[in-house]
Amino acid sequence: MNKTQNTFITSSEFTFFLLSSFIGIGILYLPNSVIKDAKQDGWIGCIIGAVYPLYILILANYTCNKFPDDDIFGLSKKSLGKILGNILNLIFITFFIFVTSTELTGLANVFKIYATPFLKDYQIFLPLLTIAAYTAYKGMKPLGRLCKLIFYLALILLFLPVATLKYGTYLNLMPVFGSGFKNILMSSKETAFFYCGAEVAFFIYPFLQDKSKLLKCGLTSTVITMSVYTWFTFLAIYYLGIEISPKFLWPILTLADSINIPIINSFRYIFISLWALVVLRCISIYYFSSCYGMNRLINKTSPQTFALILCPIILFLSSLYGTPTRRRNYTDMIMSFYLIYNLIYISLIVILITFKKGGNFEKK
Repeated sequence: MNKTQNTFITSSEFTFFLLSSFIGIGILYLPNSVIKDAKQDGWIGCIIGAVYPLYILILANYTCNKFPDDDIFGLSKKSLGKILGNILNLIFITFFIFVTSTELTGLANVFKIYATPFLKDYQIFLPLLTIAAYTAYKGMKPLGRLCKLIFYLALILLFLPVATLKYGTYLNLMPVFGSGFKNILMSSKETAFFYCGAEVAFFIYPFLQDKSKLLKCGLTSTVITMSVYTWFTFLAIYYLGIEISPKFLWPILTLADSINIPIINSFRYIFISLWALVVLRCISIYYFSSCYGMNRLINKTSPQTFALILCPIILFLSSLYGTPTRRRNYTDMIMSFYLIYNLIYISLIVILITFKKGGNFEKK
């Protein structure tokens, strides 16, 4: 998981790396989160919510320009001292461990309800976590290639829901801006959780071959993610309406049920299978991030060792969330803390490296 093992990643791999960290299990119930405040204008909230990853990526680009070979873990210790820097770094790392566990539970919940109700939680957790751990163990370069491959395999998920347009009605989207600008802004705050993932840029950019393309790659991945979120939310509101959509745990899966292919009995299972690859890719990214962060915290232990150590920890955490509704309640509460913390932590480091200049600071 270092430069000698995996050399550098290309700009396209970096873009797909960011994309994979953005899109996870949350998109399946994203429409319900924005409908709560913005009603029929929820899809507009998805667009405004992209401000969060853009802000994070702009700061990452600025940091990369000033310290192209230092990631945020090293800059934190330079700016705040070893003790305080490591404490803040550890909290930052727990964010990735938490997301790994909640994504794993979310995917297992979908499998239990729609595909494999006869399996117990641990029987779903173990194979999924083993794949994620193995992928993280192999390092950044193979992981970047995997992200790129799964993106192209999952493109079908973006185009097939077009079929739902003939069943819905535009009246479900009317009146546009009828919910009020304040409510639309409130819904955009709800999307901040779904846009989490840009934070990985702060420790991946030292591995980027052409660092001048960081912001371009970041903008590309953000625009694609925003388009996917807006598109799926738009379709859910158009097809189900704001009254029916909240009645489903995962309204996006309901869109899959509306797709009729003559030779296929139920498209839902194909949709879930393809989407499982997308979520598994996301879990692998956060698992890798957790291992890499722990290695930067404790240099004497390799990232590969942490890939083994974290496995039972994440397995235990994943077993605590329970039902889909309980998991969402826990996730919303904990993610609110992490979003605020990440913003403060990252902004603080950027401010400190801006004003702390001089030879001693540069050589630390």
